[in-house]
Amino acid sequence: MNASADCNKDHAMTNWIRVNDPDNATALLPAWFAARMMAARGSYGFLLTTGDVVRASRITAVHVSSNGTILIDVLLDRAGVPEGVDPAWRSKHFLGAPAIGAPLATLNLNQITVAVEFVAAEIVETPAQTDAVPALAAMPLQLSHAED
Repeated sequence: MNASADCNKDHAMTNWIRVNDPDNATALLPAWFAARMMAARGSYGFLLTTGDVVRASRITAVHVSSNGTILIDVLLDRAGVPEGVDPAWRSKHFLGAPAIGAPLATLNLNQITVAVEFVAAEIVETPAQTDAVPALAAMPLQLSHAED
């Protein structure tokens, strides 16, 4: 028996599940994170445990291993500080596609501390629309918790 056969005998093979559907990914990632970043191209960033920010334009898939590891496939954006970013973020190192035509990367969810959107859709409301919102709609929701 060779050394690789011994190694395989002692370690079980890790199985992976690929998730492409944003609705299914919300079970693995925070809801806005999965639904928004998988459904639409945008300008997103992942702050890593190293302090670097990986710029991405979209999450293309999520991979879950049988041992619980979660990997995220992304389309990389261009490197550099995003336009209009808050001055507190400007000192970060913004990573992007390493070369033209090389926009794919896989990130380990354990290395991501924050996910952000750099360009948010603007919501335009007229004063009349704002005043028309019933006071009840502005009240906090009372959520019930199931007992264990």
